[in-house]
Amino acid sequence: MTKILVLVAANPATSPRPRRIIESLKNCCEVYAMGINATFIEGVKTFSYPAFVKRNIFEEFLLYGNVALRNWNKLVYTSNRLEIVRILQSQAFDLIICHDLALLPIVLAYKGSAKTLFDAREFYPDQNSTNFRWRLLFAKFNDFLCREYLPKVDIALTVSEGLQERYKKDYGVDCEVFLSLPIYYDLLPSAIDPNNIKIIYHGATTPNRKIENIIKTSDGLQERFCFDLMLVNTNTAYMKKLQKMVQIRRDKGQKISIIPSVKFEEIIPFTSAYDIGFYSLPPSNFNLKHALPNKFFEYIQARLALVVTPNIEMAKIVRKEKIGVVAPNFVPELTANAINSLTTEEIDAYKNRSCRCAKILNMQSNQKRLEDIIAKLR
Repeated sequence: MTKILVLVAANPATSPRPRRIIESLKNCCEVYAMGINATFIEGVKTFSYPAFVKRNIFEEFLLYGNVALRNWNKLVYTSNRLEIVRILQSQAFDLIICHDLALLPIVLAYKGSAKTLFDAREFYPDQNSTNFRWRLLFAKFNDFLCREYLPKVDIALTVSEGLQERYKKDYGVDCEVFLSLPIYYDLLPSAIDPNNIKIIYHGATTPNRKIENIIKTSDGLQERFCFDLMLVNTNTAYMKKLQKMVQIRRDKGQKISIIPSVKFEEIIPFTSAYDIGFYSLPPSNFNLKHALPNKFFEYIQARLALVVTPNIEMAKIVRKEKIGVVAPNFVPELTANAINSLTTEEIDAYKNRSCRCAKILNMQSNQKRLEDIIAKLR
């Protein structure tokens, strides 16, 4: 049986794309997982390494110095990642699936005879380009890693056609598009109350997602719509700002709420009680412009009608499959108008088309493709 390690710079039990790959492979392969503070995954042996400890002032100066001198190995071999080296030296794998670019040099140096699969979930040289500090310190680092190490992997995946084209154009690397599809749930579209049409947005409180614009969209919605945001707090200051914005609107009688998040495996069953899955993402960098995120496919699997901003990859699928509407631009008022234009009958038709798509756009249908990709490496 093929022995596979899935390596990620997060907890593999809760990181959606790595977890789905683990679940797809664990019944046909001997699967191991390694990540930051890794927790239990049934049927999988996990290895854990610690999170990076925030730099003190002296270490921050050293970081700037290493960047100026292009001592890139100092940025790769951080103290917490030395545990990865130890584990790779003590284990032998047939295949290592690496989910994060900064870990790739370690994988290639200590893989032994293992084949390597790199999952480029985004275009890393533009990973966080809206942040000045990141551009200053890490943009050239990521470009170096792509030029030096991507050509050395046995196969590379990415999440959308736009990212596939960019990796080919900039680095000459042929990535295969592998969509971030969720597990299949045997659900039917929920019934719609015409006087209480339920909209859901779920995601992390990441400032570059401009969730405040999503909240502003609610300002223009008709009375028949209610809007819930299921937010995972990853930025406390930003979360407090969003909570204040929502409370101001609730005090005015608007039907908008921030609701508690649910466990990863409960997201799709929970959100299936809604009618519209809403996704708005400002195209402030290349990755956001070409985003095709987990929650997009989770909305489909939950049998929802979709309303999305005109990000290229999402808009393409929504229009092709006729599962919702694409807002004309990223202005909250006009996005609200697009939602208001929907009749109950149209929403119901979109939900039923999502139901048909859900039978194809799921992890189980993706599994055969993943197995075929891995078979190429044997």
